[in-house]
Amino acid sequence: MLSGVHQRSILGPLLYTIYTADIPQSDKTILTTFADDTAITTTHLDPALASASLQDHLRTVENWTRMWRQKINETKSSHITFTLRRGHCPPVYINQTVVPQAETVKYLGLHVDKRLTWKDHVKTKRKQLYLKTREIYWLIGKHSPLSLENKLLIYKTVLKPVWTYGLELWGCASKSNIAVIQRYQSKLLRSITNAPWYISN
Repeated sequence: MLSGVHQRSILGPLLYTIYTADIPQSDKTILTTFADDTAITTTHLDPALASASLQDHLRTVENWTRMWRQKINETKSSHITFTLRRGHCPPVYINQTVVPQAETVKYLGLHVDKRLTWKDHVKTKRKQLYLKTREIYWLIGKHSPLSLENKLLIYKTVLKPVWTYGLELWGCASKSNIAVIQRYQSKLLRSITNAPWYISN
């Protein structure tokens, strides 16, 4: 191999971390990486200066990727402005390609919107819960011969992690968004325990 590390190998993640350990940093931005997912953030009251800080850091990263023969996937990159004001920060470029502005981005399994309401994240998690429940309903449904203890064990190991992942971050969502998950959880637990609809959890 001329560059990079072999994918799907046991040592791949460790080797990739070593290979990219010298990725450029900046005093005006914060760089966060997890495997090959990288996020660069900065804060400033002036949107133009915020974009300028990002652009300066992106230029140093571009030079670094050329030196180590790394490829940035511009089509998968997103530029999001976290603010309660209207409008966006000025555009930034990677390899002379405009990074598309987005209202919501997905990073490490969390769907983050520009106002940090977590509405899209909760909506996505609700859909995932519905699909996973359909797959295993024959095991945890009211007609399943499994004991209540085993049904709850399946619920806690398969379904509960879907919506508790990243809870420390999105747990500050509005009550109306959190209620979406709570309603589904109540409905599911009533089904697991074969309790009537009017029983509260």
